[in-house]
Amino acid sequence: MSAASKFLIGLLAGAVGLPLCLAVVFVGLDAFGMLKAPPFSNRLSFDEKLRVLRADPPQNVEALFAGSSTTLHGVDGEVLRTELGLDGDVLNLGVQDLRVNQIRFLVSVFLDHFPTVEHVMMVSTLLDYKNCGSVETAFFKPEDVIDYIHGGWPPDLYYYFRYLDLQGTVKRMTQIGRLRNTIHDLESVSFDPHGSLLLDVPRDGVIDRVWDGDPITLDEPCYPSLRALADDLGEQGINFIFVIAPMRPGYLAGRDPDGALLAEHRTRVRAALSGTAAMVIDAHAALEMPEEAFFDAYHLKRDKAQKLSRFLGERITTLTAGPERSQPSRAAAAQAQAHRRN
Repeated sequence: MSAASKFLIGLLAGAVGLPLCLAVVFVGLDAFGMLKAPPFSNRLSFDEKLRVLRADPPQNVEALFAGSSTTLHGVDGEVLRTELGLDGDVLNLGVQDLRVNQIRFLVSVFLDHFPTVEHVMMVSTLLDYKNCGSVETAFFKPEDVIDYIHGGWPPDLYYYFRYLDLQGTVKRMTQIGRLRNTIHDLESVSFDPHGSLLLDVPRDGVIDRVWDGDPITLDEPCYPSLRALADDLGEQGINFIFVIAPMRPGYLAGRDPDGALLAEHRTRVRAALSGTAAMVIDAHAALEMPEEAFFDAYHLKRDKAQKLSRFLGERITTLTAGPERSQPSRAAAAQAQAHRRN
């Protein structure tokens, strides 16, 4: 056999052998619970949630919680489902480190996938209103994500090769099993059955930078994005509940000592949502959560997130109750939107 033939055979063997070896490694890691989800967004909280949705898809989703980590960590789906008397499923699609324009994108993609949604809730903090004019809105490829969570063809392995991340796979293989089963780590992906991630992280598990929180930047393009989201939902007859989340007093004392930024934010939110059918609930003002209610600068501990969820359920029921209904309805939202436009 000539040297050229040997070289060609070796080249072909390598081209076939390397992917085959990787496939065996991926299958083996998955069998031992050591394989992280494909990096559709490079946000572990989102990518891992997609893995859960693929394995156990919700049925008849009636309420969608969409937002940043404040939504992810701040809403107990079962509590709200009970408080509102919902018959369908609830799904928390909160994703860490999202901005308002990205939240609108997230909602638009998943409403197409879950056409039975009647209510969308966004629990929002000041950090969501940063860099909306500069971050990329489409933080994942919708067609890949929706095909993946459908759970059919292509198989899992296809996406591990399409979004090949050997470094991340190696880094996470000794961590991911624990992160899927703990509520005491900031990187936890231990979702409850509704996709929420209620945590109770000890103070020594939070570095000072995260405890102190980022500076508050109210980026002007964020508010038109919020308005556009409200208009999108109103046009579809979907109830939009916007919640100003409780914020840690120490964080605000350090980043907004005179309260001017929070006051400006409230004014901009009112202006952005004026004339829409959105329901605005200022949970920060209503609940006045103490310092010890939070596990970092922005996020409530598990039991306090459940308290917030009960409050929101009671508040929504009170604001929407009428002589013929005890919970918000898609038709009511459409009527409210039409009335405000006229």
